[in-house]
Amino acid sequence: MSLRRLCLLAGALLCPLGLSLAQLPCPPTQSSTLPLQLAQLAHHRSLDDTCGCEGTPKDAPGTPLRIANDLQNRIKNNFRPATTTQKPITVADLIGLQTVVNGFTQAQLTRGDRLHLPSPSQRTLLRDINLGQGKRFSEGDLVTLVGFVIGARHSNTEGGESVNCNLDGCAGNDIHVDVTANPRNPQMSVGKQMNREGVSAEISPHHRPDAWETFDAEAYGATFKNHPVMFTGQLFYDASHSPGGGPNRAAVWELHPVYAIWVCRKTSLSQCLVSSQNDPNIWTPFHQVQGLLHLNVQATQKCLDSP
Repeated sequence: MSLRRLCLLAGALLCPLGLSLAQLPCPPTQSSTLPLQLAQLAHHRSLDDTCGCEGTPKDAPGTPLRIANDLQNRIKNNFRPATTTQKPITVADLIGLQTVVNGFTQAQLTRGDRLHLPSPSQRTLLRDINLGQGKRFSEGDLVTLVGFVIGARHSNTEGGESVNCNLDGCAGNDIHVDVTANPRNPQMSVGKQMNREGVSAEISPHHRPDAWETFDAEAYGATFKNHPVMFTGQLFYDASHSPGGGPNRAAVWELHPVYAIWVCRKTSLSQCLVSSQNDPNIWTPFHQVQGLLHLNVQATQKCLDSP
């Protein structure tokens, strides 16, 4: 599709403001066009046919909130990364990006709750952020993060989220994954550790593989405790939230949506490098972990009660 046609479909005002193609996405209807592991594993769900790019709109057409929310939901629903080149990113990098955003005033970048979101022109501030040492990141980048999973859950199962058309139940909502730079610290609460050094990776319900549906199952807990997990997905700034609570995390920069997941066979970050992603002696695709370890994986009680 040409840039001109994409701009017309997304809204005539958006492209002139400097938004990238990655910030004007829409979930494709054909699983063959999905990126990375999703291309082979995706499960076509009713949500993919009934819940569009903007999800459920907020406010009246043409209002600032409607425009900002539609754009943010389109970005959340990006299943067409603009490049196949993965940028390694760390938890520290994500917190560094948050520090940069914290320096913007609310007049420069409206943020912090679901009713006050960045306008299209403000969202351009989230591009080409220089962290030094040759590291530059933009919302929409294809990034790969390695860290320790200290929590995971299907979220918003009662009332849903705008991006997922406010559907109830596990099948129609994101799986929020708590990722930290260090293993679970038993000397502090999960919330405190997340607010100190945690970020989120979100597994969208769109096209979600069957094996990923039980990512939050108790059976994986022992593996996640000692083995780093690697996620590849879109770099996204969730302007609906603020660091430090609701949910707990040190940065609201996150990987959303996730396109691929691996579990490391080793037990330290130094042994689990992004550069060794294709080495089967180091990384196992998550969907193979259950069979490899002969795990008895069951859906959580929450998802049994609210599928």
